Amino acid sequence: MNRHSKSPKSVYATLGVGFALGAICMVGLNSGISISKAFGDTHLPSFQPRTISAPSRESVAEVKNLDNFYTNLAGFVGPAVVDIQSSSGRQQTVDGERMPAMGGEGSGFILRPDGYIVTNDHVVGGFDNVKVILKDGREFPGKVTRAHDSDIALVKIDAKDLPTLAFGDSDKLKPGQMAMAIGSPFAFQQSVTFGHISALGRDRTMIEGRYYPDMIQTDTAINMGNSGGPLCNIDGQVIGLNTAIYSPSGASAGIGFAIPSNQVRLIVDKLIETGKIVRSQIGLIPANLSDYQKQQRHLNGGALIQDAPESGPAGMAGIMKDDVVVRIGHTPINSQIDLRNSMLVYAPGSSVEVEVIRNGAHKTFNVKLQAHKEVTEEDQQKMNGGQQFRQYRIPQGQGDGPDFFKDFPDLQQIPGLGNRPRTRTAPSDSDGKPHLGVSVGNLTDDARQEFSIPASAKGAVVASVNPGSVADNIGIQPGDVIQSFGGKQILSAQDLTDAIAGVKHGDVRKIRFIRYGNGSMVTNEMDATF
Repeated sequence: MNRHSKSPKSVYATLGVGFALGAICMVGLNSGISISKAFGDTHLPSFQPRTISAPSRESVAEVKNLDNFYTNLAGFVGPAVVDIQSSSGRQQTVDGERMPAMGGEGSGFILRPDGYIVTNDHVVGGFDNVKVILKDGREFPGKVTRAHDSDIALVKIDAKDLPTLAFGDSDKLKPGQMAMAIGSPFAFQQSVTFGHISALGRDRTMIEGRYYPDMIQTDTAINMGNSGGPLCNIDGQVIGLNTAIYSPSGASAGIGFAIPSNQVRLIVDKLIETGKIVRSQIGLIPANLSDYQKQQRHLNGGALIQDAPESGPAGMAGIMKDDVVVRIGHTPINSQIDLRNSMLVYAPGSSVEVEVIRNGAHKTFNVKLQAHKEVTEEDQQKMNGGQQFRQYRIPQGQGDGPDFFKDFPDLQQIPGLGNRPRTRTAPSDSDGKPHLGVSVGNLTDDARQEFSIPASAKGAVVASVNPGSVADNIGIQPGDVIQSFGGKQILSAQDLTDAIAGVKHGDVRKIRFIRYGNGSMVTNEMDATF
């Protein structure tokens, strides 16, 4: 007999038990007794059925008010946010090597109605021409004043009665507060993103050779092109200057960094007043005290000295590692950024009193300041506790300065040498037709990894360039992505081959190509003569 078969009686019995259990459950529900109690289990939480209802008018009104608040905030900030396009003409290196024309795009905000605009130095520094585009579409040439080591710059345009934004107090920020960014990510002007303040006081941040001692971390989406744009609070005040992202891919990973507004305001005021930044050097590597260290040392603040080389001004004066600086001249020191900013107050060559706390006792030293020097690689490692820096990227946008974007092994995860894409060569001299002089391939995963090309990019990637060719003359290099030729969109290697096939000697065609790498994206549009 098949043990899995059941007689009609057993089936009816099973159904009867099922109906009985169902009745018990319904009785429990109708009488207000929970299911768990009906089965005698008093360890489970009670379940009380409830009717799902539509949101109340009050709830809908609150949501609409919140929605209106966001749109009003964006509408208030937007008119004072600008798009900045930078460019340089073709140049030659000292060895006579041809360099392509370069262009960049970033963001900025209007500080004063007479045309002073704040942005990052890496957006405008080192370029021959800077163009500012207002929200209303007007375009102005800009004159740049740089604070290179602070990555802050002023751009002055000849305009008046402009809308402006005011600085907020970045010292009053708290993690969790809402934030809004406006800028030109990937050249999409006036893009608005919302998020929060994720953390404060992010130091040990080394990006493209510059040390950022104090950064705001935010999950507000920041991408290439947002650099130089404002990070605002809910009052529409600028609380930070969007500057960098942490991203293995080059796109927003929800970890962005902004220079605090108080730091930006200090630098900007000096640039307007004197036209330059003069920074002294005391010869210390400072750090913030942790909450535990403050409690242990019975201190409310100060700058902990991580290193004071004996050959430096502070070391020669007697200041030692593990001292806590609490005053420089007349400037109180509550954090490491206060110590760094004090070097903008006192000129190189001047002598200042430096008060420290050592083993609970106050000591004062007279220190003669030196002229500022660039942070060395050794200093970088000391400031980061001997560890390598994470891969941060400058979200500048379509461009990089000729003196700025370089590879730093401690900062960048240089893409590995993968297999080059399978190539297809454009028509050559052997067929009597003009040729571009490149070998190109489709955008495979290997090609994207090798040349740091994002997944969203489309076109034909250049594998090699023939010396002296048309492509070489206009600056095309291996790894460039050709996106259009003669007004025709290029989505594959075959598209480029087909587009070139109809070209005749003497023809001029406009070629658009993009170069990716190290978190930057350089867009070039050149006329090629065949």
